[in-house]
This record gives sequence, structure tokens and C-alpha cells, in this order.
Amino acid sequence: MTDQRGIDAWLERLPPDRQDEATALADQVRKSRPGLDEAVKWGRLTFTAGDDWHHWLCAVAATKRSVTLTFHKGVLLDDPAGLLEGSGAYVRTVPYARAAAEPDAVAALIGRAVERQTDMLDEKD
Repeated sequence: MTDQRGIDAWLERLPPDRQDEATALADQVRKSRPGLDEAVKWGRLTFTAGDDWHHWLCAVAATKRSVTLTFHKGVLLDDPAGLLEGSGAYVRTVPYARAAAEPDAVAALIGRAVERQTDMLDEKD
């Protein structure tokens, strides 16, 4: 399911340069995994598979100053390119400039996110 009107409204609220960056990141996600569900959730353009919003995959987050690609379960993803940043329990981000410079590595992360969509951390960790 894609909520195009909600996505368009979200993009229109961004400054023009952030609109371009957010659109570019969203297009990277769409190109790497056609057919994902997308909607504005939690103030971000969010992507999931199988309409499973509890286990969303990634999201394009934008502020006045920056755009990032946020991975819900980024801590679980193998990241040989070293793109992922953050120290939270699960969430990791990739800044726009890094994602734009390394689209193949981003596509690999998105593929891994789909593979591990419902995985959780081992509670013993």
C-alpha cells in the first residue's frame, strides 16, 4: 500500500533542497526493492514489506538541515561499507551524502533489512 497523497504532502513541507535529497533517497529505496509499501509514519517517509508496519524496514527522515535514511533494525544489519551510524538499541542511520555516494551499499543494506524484517535482538545480549 502506498499513500501517495500523504507522501506528496510530506515532501511539500520540506525546504526545496531537502525535498530533492528526500526524493533521491526514496528513489534509491524504490529502485533497490520495487513494490515495498510506503507511507508517512512517525513523521518520516517509511517503507515496509507485506504491510507490516510494526516491523518497518527503513525511512527517509528530514529536518531543515539534513536528510537521512533510517534503518529500524540497523543494528542487526551486516554493513561492510561502514555506512550505518548510531548507538541506539536498534535504529541506525545513513546520512544523505553517504547514501548518495554509495548506492550499491545502500541497496545491499535494504536487501538485508528485508531479510531480517522480523528478527529481534537476542534478549541475552
